[in-house]
Amino acid sequence: MNETVNPHGNPQGKGLVMVLQQMAAAAPAEIRPKSADEALLDYWCSSLVLSAAFKFRVAPDNTYYLYRAEGEWQLSLISPREWGRRLPGDYVAECQLSQDMTWKVRFDSDLSQSVRDALVMFLEGFQEQAARSQSFDELLPDYVESLPYQQRVLASALKRSLKHSLRLAGDNGVGLLAAVVERRLSIS
Repeated sequence: MNETVNPHGNPQGKGLVMVLQQMAAAAPAEIRPKSADEALLDYWCSSLVLSAAFKFRVAPDNTYYLYRAEGEWQLSLISPREWGRRLPGDYVAECQLSQDMTWKVRFDSDLSQSVRDALVMFLEGFQEQAARSQSFDELLPDYVESLPYQQRVLASALKRSLKHSLRLAGDNGVGLLAAVVERRLSIS
C-alpha cells in the first residue's frame, strides 16, 4: 500500500512540527553582551511578564499592557486608554518584547499600594527561588511545567538569550548567580 505523507503535519496544525516552528519563531535575535546586573534585571522583568495570564501569541517590538486583577497578573493587548472605565484591574506597566526575547517593562508612575505590595512580594519570591539555585541551568530552567504553553516557549527563548548574552560578556552564569546572592543580602 502506498501512503502519502502530509508535508504540513496533521490537519489540525498540532504536533511536533508546530512546536518546532513556534520555538524557531521565538529564537532570540540581536543578542548583545550583558553584565550580570543587566541580565538579572531582564530576567526579573521577563519573569514578571511570563507569570501573567495571557492566551495570545506575542511578537517582538509589539507593546502589551500588564494589569493586576483579582490577585493575578494579566497581560493584555488593550491599553488602559482603550479600556476606558472597563479596566480589568489596576494598570501596572507597558511591556515590550525585545528582539532578544527579553521583556522591557515601563511601570506606571501612579501604582496603587496593593500593586506595589504585589511587586515586592514577586521580587522577594524571585530572589528566594534564585538564591536556592545552585547553577545557571537551575536558575534558568529549560522547561517550567507550571507555565502555559506560550509562556514555556518564551521562557525557553529567554534562557537562550540570557545565556548567550552572558557568554558574549565573558560570564558563564557564575556572575549572574553572584549578583542574585549579592542583591538578596543587600535587601535582607
